[in-house]
Amino acid sequence: MRILPTIGPVSESTNSLKKINKFTNIFRLNGSHNNINWHKNIIKKIKSLNKNNKILFDVPGIKPRTANDKEIVIKKNQIVCFYFKKKNKIKDLLNIQLTKPIPQASKFLKYFSLSDGSYIFRLKKISKNIVVGYSVQDFILKPNKGLNLPGAVYDNDLQIKTSLKFLQSIKKLEFESMGLSFVQDEKIVKLIKKVFPQKLITAKIENSQGLKNINQIVKYSDVIMIDRGDLSAEIGEQNLFNAIIKISEECREFGKPLIMATENLDSMMKNLSPTKSEVVSISFSEHIKADQIMLSDETATSKNYLKTLKWLNNFINSNKNKNYKKQNLNNETFFSSLKNINNETVIIFTKKGYVVDKILNINRNLKLFVFSDNQFIINHCYFRSNCTPVKTKRFPKKMEAFIFKYIKDNKNNIFRLNNRAFLTYSSYPKKNVRANTLSFVTKNLF
Repeated sequence: MRILPTIGPVSESTNSLKKINKFTNIFRLNGSHNNINWHKNIIKKIKSLNKNNKILFDVPGIKPRTANDKEIVIKKNQIVCFYFKKKNKIKDLLNIQLTKPIPQASKFLKYFSLSDGSYIFRLKKISKNIVVGYSVQDFILKPNKGLNLPGAVYDNDLQIKTSLKFLQSIKKLEFESMGLSFVQDEKIVKLIKKVFPQKLITAKIENSQGLKNINQIVKYSDVIMIDRGDLSAEIGEQNLFNAIIKISEECREFGKPLIMATENLDSMMKNLSPTKSEVVSISFSEHIKADQIMLSDETATSKNYLKTLKWLNNFINSNKNKNYKKQNLNNETFFSSLKNINNETVIIFTKKGYVVDKILNINRNLKLFVFSDNQFIINHCYFRSNCTPVKTKRFPKKMEAFIFKYIKDNKNNIFRLNNRAFLTYSSYPKKNVRANTLSFVTKNLF
């Protein structure tokens, strides 16, 4: 697994970014916070540290958030009205404005929540622009917290309009992937891919509709993110585990990278070590072959961000290669044995990247070295775990000498754990050929 930290107020300085860069070369920016100039400056800093650093830019979606700019004290059993547009305020109640329209609610709705399910309300009344409920606990509502209605359906057309408008405002910024919130089907993915063909699309699975249509969403997206907070609040905590299993299986089926998000190490914002539950949770993410562990407030707002990064980095590295065993394989049995081997190295020369998806569909335990002259493929590989991308010059018609040179230049990394590897590439320039050459190579050849 790799670490995907979110950059925020505590980590925005060049010195902080330099420290974070020791643990990762992928950074997340959240478009829901700060202005465009702030993001532009942060991107400039990140890219100046290393030109190969990659950025996932989260696009604000249509999830309604509270518009309060100060903390609000809410008491148990207090009736609160959340409204979109001023004309819908109800007299004699605590009225809290929302930033976005209220989605279409399920007719079976009995409860709703704030802040990823942290604060629960019993439903009293709901209409087009109003939701009213009784708080089941005392709590302090901080600014800009999300509202979740279990089983809700969001307006796809509004989602597309909102995303495109924001993307147009940041199209000149240098980022590699865009995170699309509350993706409910493949429609928005396919449309935005046409408008921004060179950007990776990270589809965030956050509600029941996204889970329902997960097969087609994974098929057309480049990366999948499981937002455990919103997803749990929208489908019910009791359904979260099975949902994660289902999503991870679809990612494995299509060979797509998977990011596990939301409160992975939340306790370390105050403590020096994680809870046992968090350790088990991260181990579970590793078990289902998640490619990235995303940190949100842990690295954006917590002064403990560096200690959190160090702990997670040590945890990930301590589990690497524990089950490494040398395999007695030969060229003929490689593909037939692909499902049952661990930690073998595969060298891939590819222009389109299809073979990468195919191999990871079969076995996500392989270590891939991907050489490509296609920057989109290189960017995609940065979001995969156990995958090292290398940008090459334009592929020539005769590949043999070209391949030899690039493997020789990178042989110490390629053959670090084993003195052999498998090499696969497409013979150039046959049309529609994905990978038709397989070789068994050893270190001493280079």
